[in-house]
Amino acid sequence: RKRLQAMGIVNLPELRAALREYISMRATARAKDRVKELERALSGNPNVGIDFFPTPAPLAARMAEALELQPGMSVLEPSAGKGNLADAVREAEPGAEIDVVEQSSTLRKILEAKGYALVGHDFMEFEPAEQYDRIIMNPPFSKSMDAEHVQHAYGMLKPGGKLAAITGEGIFFREDAKSKAFRAWFDSVGGKSEAM
Repeated sequence: RKRLQAMGIVNLPELRAALREYISMRATARAKDRVKELERALSGNPNVGIDFFPTPAPLAARMAEALELQPGMSVLEPSAGKGNLADAVREAEPGAEIDVVEQSSTLRKILEAKGYALVGHDFMEFEPAEQYDRIIMNPPFSKSMDAEHVQHAYGMLKPGGKLAAITGEGIFFREDAKSKAFRAWFDSVGGKSEAM
């Protein structure tokens, strides 16, 4: 009783109110722990996903800012990994509607725990019901998959939409047919690149 009185809880209704508040805070903490637990399990796991390289938070924030997000915009993160880009979008514009696509069952669990709408499994087979206002992506790089993924994503944009993507530098200087074709397409759509 002395401890409760020291906390300002002097009657039964105050104790019940304090317990309700404690229980709600405890449930919230558990939800956050689930995401951290799943993310910790990624450490040292070589079979997480295809070319899995999480986007660093500062770069993800910069990309989200470049999208000039507005409330209610539909946003897609294809090949979402553990959702670092979607997290940056959510932080920049909480009113955005974010969809994600991810193949890895391990990473899909993290995305589900974060509350994202999983709308597809294999991005290259994904065809959305409606086009997106914005797309933010860090696609797989091997075998020039980044070029294919960016072009596939571009076709999912509404007129006037924006796409921000991380790609390997190779598609901007290699002389193979795939890289040359990508550069020609990139120029034709008015793409802008920045070396990181």
